[in-house]
Amino acid sequence: MAQYRVARGRVAARARSSLHDTTTTWTKLAGELEVLPDEPMRAAQARIVVDMREFDAGDRLKNWKLRSDLEPDRHPEAVFTLSAIDEAQPLGGGAWRAVARGTLAWRGRTTEVLARGEAQFADDSVHARATFSLDVTRLGVTPPKILFLKVENVVEVTVELTAELDARRTGPTPPAA
Repeated sequence: MAQYRVARGRVAARARSSLHDTTTTWTKLAGELEVLPDEPMRAAQARIVVDMREFDAGDRLKNWKLRSDLEPDRHPEAVFTLSAIDEAQPLGGGAWRAVARGTLAWRGRTTEVLARGEAQFADDSVHARATFSLDVTRLGVTPPKILFLKVENVVEVTVELTAELDARRTGPTPPAA
């Protein structure tokens, strides 16, 4: 089983509203992945932590409003925990397309996540990109309303990350069952 540590990443949440869409980006990610690069659907594990205090919505007013609505100082970490990899399809050259099934925990609440994406395995790293829809009310967030502007409950989330092989923790790959 190869073990990786998140080296860098980005989470972008696109919120639709009655006037215009807003994309907010978080770039402080941490976590671990444990996976068989040749069989990612077999016994994969992951825990990804997003520092919710470090974000950018594009301008100071949006950042101020979002900080007030999300309360990231009270709820500093959102945690994705992988339950399973489904529908894994090899694309060749170490690339895979699959569905990551897991839970997202934040603000004392947990919701199920089905993220569709792709991963590219190299000798010492893995780069992954996945997207999913998230109803923020399931995590205790009330979408903002200001005059005629109302933000929808469901946001589109894109996660990109690069994880590097953790040579200290990676052991031999067990034989296939």
